[in-house]
Amino acid sequence: YSERLGRSKLSVVHDGTLFLQSMVWTALTYNPVRILGMIGVASVGVAALIILGLIITRLSGVTELGAWGVTAVFTAMVAAVVGVSLFALGVTFNYTVSIFHKQPVRQGLFGKPVFKKPLNHHFGWLGALGIVLGTLVAIVSLALGVSGWPVERLWLYLLVSAMSTLVGVQLLIYWILLRVLEELGQREMLTKKDMGLV
Repeated sequence: YSERLGRSKLSVVHDGTLFLQSMVWTALTYNPVRILGMIGVASVGVAALIILGLIITRLSGVTELGAWGVTAVFTAMVAAVVGVSLFALGVTFNYTVSIFHKQPVRQGLFGKPVFKKPLNHHFGWLGALGIVLGTLVAIVSLALGVSGWPVERLWLYLLVSAMSTLVGVQLLIYWILLRVLEELGQREMLTKKDMGLV
């Protein structure tokens, strides 16, 4: 350890970074959904605010999007997809951590569940709904395009269709993965119960 000038032996940047990393990784080890879920919810919240702003703008009579409007649309779409991904990743980590700790991890963003049935149990039908809506919007947009509508009027609907389908597929994949992790987490406890060890 090389001696530093002055009375402090700590480097603010280097040692502060190490301290912050240890806090973040400790929190991720014990309740991953809290950190990742909050970031995910914040990201979806940003997307919702942007979409609300676009709806208000449209209702006020604006029919064309400028550079800022298009940027806002793409920002909202990316924020929504990232938010769903991070929230689902946090829930996945919670199930994985509970397998290694051999006990359920405190669920939820706020230390306890907000809903009676965990939100991740709804990922299956939410994903299927997203895929169906995305496909329907794509079919209607294609029909309108074939009937003569210019692509300038359809690109936003096609973008919504693509994002809805992608998020739907993502939710379905996470739903399947989480059901497998849930089963693995309960298997050992159920085996002990069957053998009369609990």
